[in-house]
Amino acid sequence: MNGIFHRLRILLYFLKENSKPKAQPPYPIRSQGQIISKGRDSVQNGNFVVKGKGGVLEIGGFCALGANVTVILSNHYYDYPAIEFDFYKKYFGKYPYKIEQRKNIIENDVWIGDNVIILPEITIGTGAIIGAGAIVTKDVPPYAIVGGNPAKILKYRFSKKVIDELLESKWWEWDDEKIVQNSDFFLRNLNK
Repeated sequence: MNGIFHRLRILLYFLKENSKPKAQPPYPIRSQGQIISKGRDSVQNGNFVVKGKGGVLEIGGFCALGANVTVILSNHYYDYPAIEFDFYKKYFGKYPYKIEQRKNIIENDVWIGDNVIILPEITIGTGAIIGAGAIVTKDVPPYAIVGGNPAKILKYRFSKKVIDELLESKWWEWDDEKIVQNSDFFLRNLNK
């Protein structure tokens, strides 16, 4: 009889714990570990991975990252007999090379689709769009739309004139009040 009550208590605990509301994406991106948030209101949709020794990722404001985005901050050094970083720490207490301080930058108002991989020392310019599944191996200019493996520029979101105006406005630095006051700026189709 005790076994039944024990199992019933476990079942009730399980039901109680799993009935609690869980956070749903999108999740805010905040400064932590190797991530430096330089803007506001940037979000990711889960399984956002930033990895690599000695590097940082700077991310601007108003960015939207899909699920399963990976940012790689460093590569392995392949000029030495062993390729794995921690081999040298374990056996010799040091690395035979200097781990470089590298930086990846995602500027402002960037949209990155699901399952994207961004390689070390890449800058993704303001307003860029990275298509789902892309592998980004080179810098992406502002307002470019890229896709593929390796990612290539497919087109630009706007004309050069509009891009220059947007970059000059720096609207992502405006406070909430200024954004609301400039609704006409945001509610217009820039490709008409």
